[in-house]
Formats: sequence, C-alpha cells, structure tokens
Amino acid sequence: MQGGSYYPNYFSLEDIIVTQEKVPCIVDANLVGMGCIDPSCETADLTVGKKIELPLWYAMQFDSNSRYRILKVQVPDIFQKLSKDICEADANAVDLGRMNKNFYEFGRYLTRFDHVGHVGPMLVETCRQRSRNLMDLTKGKVNKFKNETKLDNAEKELYIKGSKTNESFSKWLLADGVTIQTADMVSNHRKRKRAAIDL
Repeated sequence: MQGGSYYPNYFSLEDIIVTQEKVPCIVDANLVGMGCIDPSCETADLTVGKKIELPLWYAMQFDSNSRYRILKVQVPDIFQKLSKDICEADANAVDLGRMNKNFYEFGRYLTRFDHVGHVGPMLVETCRQRSRNLMDLTKGKVNKFKNETKLDNAEKELYIKGSKTNESFSKWLLADGVTIQTADMVSNHRKRKRAAIDL
C-alpha cells in the first residue's frame, strides 16, 4: 500500500483490488435480461427481492443517493453486529487477515451503505485497540512477527515501517562518535551572560 491508497485513486492498484471485493445486493426493480450477471439465476430476468453478489465498484453506482434505485446494497457479514461485538470485546484476538486482507479500506467504502451506523464506529474501535499492540510489536526484538497473518494489509505496512523506524532510531542511539553539540546561538548567549556577571 503506497501513500494515497486510502483515497479513491484511479491509478492505485490497492484501491482497484479493494473495489473488486463482492458485496451482497438485493434487486429493487425487475431487471429484464440481466439474469446473466448471477451464475445461480435460472431465469433470464432478475426479479425484485432476488439476492445477488456484485463487485463493490459496480454496487457503488447504486447507493442510496443514486437516482437509479435498482439495487439495495447490503453490508457483508464480516461487518455485521456479531463482528462488531467481537471487535469491541478484544480486537487484538480477531484475525483480520483471515476476515479480509483489506479490512479497514473495504470497511471505509461500506460506511456509505451502512444505514444502522455500525461499520464506522467498529473500524475506529478496532484500530484504536490494535494500534497499541501494533506499536509494541514494532519495538520488539523479534525480526519477524510470527502472527503477521492476523494483520490486514494496512497494519502490515505500518508494522514494516514502524520496525524500520525503530531499528534506525536504535542504530542512531548506539552510533559511536556521534556527539550532540551545543548550537552556536546558545553558546554565544552563555558567553554574554558570563560577561555581564563578571562586570
């Protein structure tokens, strides 16, 4: 994930991968001849109430603000109330890598379809609880985190960058021959002060 992937970006591969994720939808209007978009559909048409799964990029065209109300987009199960309760209890125990490799970014997109208001607070609370643990991991002496499958892609990126930063800082602290010198302005100020006292 390179800088800027958390914003819709036409040239971001990460953004493209996230928007390829499928979301459950309910057909809100009879769609004649559109049965081909659902492999399990046995008829040529999609009728009202039919449940289908579509890529997120396609479903975003039919959100609640759209004037074309032909689909009602649902929030996937991993972001439903059960997952919310688990993340609020102990987010560090949740295997985000298994649930969804792009948990935070996918969830950010889904907030527009979440009329109950569960997804946004769940993402914030999950991130808040896990960030402290992630910070501790980056300061560890272990070169590689054994349970990195539990991290989603954003957390993996933060873990790698945090580990490199801590390693660089440790090297700087232990470097031989590096002395912090007093700035000229400060030493000149001290000389003037001494001269004033001597007078």
